[in-house]
Amino acid sequence: MPDDMARPLIRDRGEAGGSRHLEASVSDSPVIGIMGTGDFSRSLARRLVSSGYQVVVGSRNPKRSEALFPEEAEVTSQVEAASQAALVFVAVFPEHHSTLLELKPSLAGKTLVDVSNGLRINHDGPSNAEQLADMFPESDVVKGFNTISAWALQRGPRDASRQIFLCSNSSTAKSSVMQLCRRMGFVPVDMGLLSSSLEIENLPLSLFPSWRIPILCTLFLFILFYLYNFLRDVLQPYVTAGKSVFYKMPIETVNVTLPSVALVMLALVYLPGLCAAFFQLWSGTKYNRFPNWLDRWLTSRKQFGLCSFLCAALHAIYSLSLPMRKSARFKLLLAVRQMKEGDEVWVEEEVWRMELYVSAGIMALGLLSLLAVTSLPSVANSVNWREFTFIQSTVGYCALSMATIHTLLFGWGRAFDPSQYRFLLPPTFMLVLVLPCVALLGRLALCVPCVARRLQQIRRGWEKTRHIRFRLPEDNCRNRLDDVSNV
Repeated sequence: MPDDMARPLIRDRGEAGGSRHLEASVSDSPVIGIMGTGDFSRSLARRLVSSGYQVVVGSRNPKRSEALFPEEAEVTSQVEAASQAALVFVAVFPEHHSTLLELKPSLAGKTLVDVSNGLRINHDGPSNAEQLADMFPESDVVKGFNTISAWALQRGPRDASRQIFLCSNSSTAKSSVMQLCRRMGFVPVDMGLLSSSLEIENLPLSLFPSWRIPILCTLFLFILFYLYNFLRDVLQPYVTAGKSVFYKMPIETVNVTLPSVALVMLALVYLPGLCAAFFQLWSGTKYNRFPNWLDRWLTSRKQFGLCSFLCAALHAIYSLSLPMRKSARFKLLLAVRQMKEGDEVWVEEEVWRMELYVSAGIMALGLLSLLAVTSLPSVANSVNWREFTFIQSTVGYCALSMATIHTLLFGWGRAFDPSQYRFLLPPTFMLVLVLPCVALLGRLALCVPCVARRLQQIRRGWEKTRHIRFRLPEDNCRNRLDDVSNV
């Protein structure tokens, strides 16, 4: 007690490498150390100070770095920071971990949080955290905070992801870091032992791993339909009649291609679910594993849907820009000049077709927008499972139906017009309608009462190879099983 009373409350700037913080004699907050003075260290120190922690920063040159940190944080030497702190963030590049070996006695028995990342994805190991644990065997190493940026730390969890992945071989050290995460406003995710650190370090280095196939599929379909439309609408008039319409390539050809890709991609969202349902009906059980290609397809449905929404939104913007083109205004003036007296301008059939066509397109885009919004994690977490499945399944099929109707109204009678088969190729909308019609017909087939009842039985555990008398819940039976003894 006398020593505590004799200690000054405000330490002089010359002591402890230029300390600038107000130190209380008794404090409930533990001292958190940070090794390193980079951008991440400064943001981490600011976030820890705002969360009520005492922060001490270890630097090789404290006088040069103290102006970069908050006033409440103490910037001192690495040796003194290691001796004061109970928990230390190692915020230096992994190739510089060896420079901290002289701190091994001061860091013994303490928790080290490794926040480093590699330069490239590492599949072989060992991870940076495992190497740090080998260097400091008497310390408890926790891997974490490497999946969030300095901006996310500085702004807090409101403007960034709230999850922080943690792993360690010490449950005590991991629990203390998890408590620190919660106090900072983040959500810790326990990833198990330190052997999972390699997976955590590879997370921020992965470039859209779940988006690769949907994006490639979107690009492939776009190139395919663009070349097909170019061949029919641009090249065919030039070859057969010598008419140059290459001006259509930037706007019109793209605008015809985008809805084709959007509708096919939307059909690819619901086709894997139908394949899975028919696979279960064919096998008579839900316990057979899906093929690998179907499993990967099922897990990519969200990305397929968002790519479809992107193409549909771009199609709407391109469509709105069509009247603004000089070529469109020129065509309109030319049509007015060539119009003869007595020509019928108002064609009832064409007027109704266009009205219904535009209305169906707007409805399809609105429903697709609802699907895209509910796929966001923040929105999906605010609805229950029944609401989510209703939107993604029922509303999704409504969007697919409206988009199919939109395409049918666009085609109208063109499928029966021989002049539309340029180079003997069918109109684009006929090719586009194949997969959506297959998806809608497959959905109708699953709605047949006998098929729907059998599929519901299978998904409740019924198997055709095991003689279980199964009854659905409209009867007075428990757990939807009438007799489970006859197996």
